[in-house]
Order: sequence, then C-alpha cells, then structure tokens
Amino acid sequence: SNLALILNDRVYTMGWTATQQKILSIIPHFTALFSLFGSSYIIVTTLRDRKRWGTPFYRLLCAMCLVDLFNSIASGLSTWPIPVGTPGVYAPLGTVGTCEAQGFFVQAGIASPIYNFMLSVQFLLRTKYGWNERRIGRRVEPIMHAITIGFALGTSFLFLSLDLYNESSLWCWVNASPSGCNKNCGNASKVTTCERGASAEIYRWTFFYGPLWLCVVGCMVIMVMIFLDIRAKENKMKKYEFSILACHGENRTSAIERKKAEDEKRRHAQSRAVAYQALRYVGAFYLTWLFPTVNRVLQGSICHSYFWLMVMHTICSPMQGFCNFLVYIYPRNRDRIIQIATSFTNYFAWNSTKPDVDDPKTTAENT
Repeated sequence: SNLALILNDRVYTMGWTATQQKILSIIPHFTALFSLFGSSYIIVTTLRDRKRWGTPFYRLLCAMCLVDLFNSIASGLSTWPIPVGTPGVYAPLGTVGTCEAQGFFVQAGIASPIYNFMLSVQFLLRTKYGWNERRIGRRVEPIMHAITIGFALGTSFLFLSLDLYNESSLWCWVNASPSGCNKNCGNASKVTTCERGASAEIYRWTFFYGPLWLCVVGCMVIMVMIFLDIRAKENKMKKYEFSILACHGENRTSAIERKKAEDEKRRHAQSRAVAYQALRYVGAFYLTWLFPTVNRVLQGSICHSYFWLMVMHTICSPMQGFCNFLVYIYPRNRDRIIQIATSFTNYFAWNSTKPDVDDPKTTAENT
C-alpha cells in the first residue's frame, strides 16, 4: 500500500542519501572477502595437518570457520539479492527467492556464536577440569556439534516456512515486509499492513540475538572461571615452593621435588597460554557482534539508527572469519606482529613530533 511505502521511505531508510545507501551496500562486498580468506586459510591448514584435525579444538574451530564462510558469502552479496524495485535500497537485483536464500544463510550464521561458546567450554574442560583431548572428543564434542548445527538449521528452516526472510536494510534477513509495517514508527493509525513476516521482530530476538547474547555472557563467565582457576593454581604452586624451601633450603631441595615443581610450572604456563588464546577468540567474537547488536536494538526500539553505526555493522558483521584468522596466526607470529606494531607506533610518534623544516623558527634555531 502507499502508506507502507511512505513509512518505509521515511523511517526505515532513515533519511540516508543516495551516496550513503551506496556506501552501505558496497562495504560488505569487500569486508566479506577478508572473512572468506581468513576462514578458508584456517580450514585448509587444519585439514592438511592430521595432528590438528585429530584434536577437538581444531575440529570445532574448523566447523565455526565453515559457518563463517557461508555467512560471509551471504552477507557479501549485500543488497543484490533484495527484490528489484525495493524502495530505499541501492542496487536491489534479486527476487523473493534470492532474498529467502540469503536470509536462510544469514540466519544459519547463528551457529558461529554458538561454536564460539562451545570453544570456550572446551577450553574450560581442558584448563580447569583437566580433561584430555580424547575424552572431550568422545564425550562432549558430538553433543556440541549436534546442538549447534541442529539449532542453526532448525531455526533457518522454521523462518523459511514462516516467510520471515525479507529486506532488512543491509541485506535480506528476518524482517517484516514492507519494512516497518509491524511498528508504530510515527504511524498514528497503528495499522498493521504487513504482507509477510508480521511477527518477525519476536522471532529475531528470540532465536538470534537472544541466543547470541546468552553465548556472549556464557563466554564471559567461562573466561572468568578459567582465569580464577589459573590464579588459584599459581598461588598454590607458590606456597608449595615456599614450603619446600622453608623445610630443606634451596641447596638441599631434592631433584625429585625440583622436577615436580618445574613440571607444575610448565603445566600452568600451558594452561595460561591456552586461556589467553581462548580470550583472543572471545574478543574477536565480541568485536564482530557488538555494533550489529546495538544497531538492531536502535532499529527495533526507536526505528532509527546512525550512519556511522550502520557502517560499523557492515564492516564487523561479515568479518568474523578474518578476526579469527588474526587470532589463529598470532601465537606463531607473536614476535613479528609485535615488531610490526611497534614499528608503526614509533613511525607515527616520530612524524608527529619531528620539527617542521619550513618553520622559520626551527630553521633559525638549527642555524
């Protein structure tokens, strides 16, 4: 109806200019390429290394990257799959069918946050409870895959059957059609004129952002548990070393006791390294979903967002594969990365403080 189209133009396009609409449409084409590269690199290197593929951590990571791969492809298509003629959208070239296909894979991307949570659980079992990889692989890993894949595909097919995949400002996803028809965004008549997905908002928050932020909170709690456990073990080890020295003295400590203390230090160092790597993956997870969540909250609550926030959404949402790639290569390239970062920092610091050769005062002082 004309009312729905007016509502869509005035509210859900949020007053973006043609240039802004073009920017929001083009950015995902490029950010998704970074994610595709990062996810593909992790998958290929994992599959080529039998030792890595034999561990639950790398199999879970590989599954998460596979999800990110398909999600990046779907998000990277940006506005192209949106039906032709959709108002307020730059370069809509698709049909209802292409829009539903894109929305299906975007929704299936909920598996990625759940896999992030499963990775944190795996880290917790290894560091705090001392489970070995074989035990995790046999008892827990199949359940992790079943829950993650089952929820992602189940909700994706459910939404497809309910006609919930429609134009959603940046790409096709769970939304009512026409956009804004199920909201009172300056619509005094409060008349619902939705052709598809009138209850999309409920499903969006119940089956995507709700589980997403449960995973966020769950990861945060697990990280706290891991670091508290490591701290407690380190304090216990220090007390043990002090008691040995107090009883026997530094020179009289037996070789067996020294070896036992060294083994404990080595185990704690490994646990700490595992914990920090887990924290990096969680950090990549948070960076990916912070701006998209804030953006969708504003769109859902006040029917408005900000252009800079929309830009950050289009940058971060398709980029988790690349963020995971950076975390993946960090341990082996730590010194090189720190050296490059230090060089850049020193370069910019020197350029910001060096004297201006054209400044007469500086020239006079030097002469």
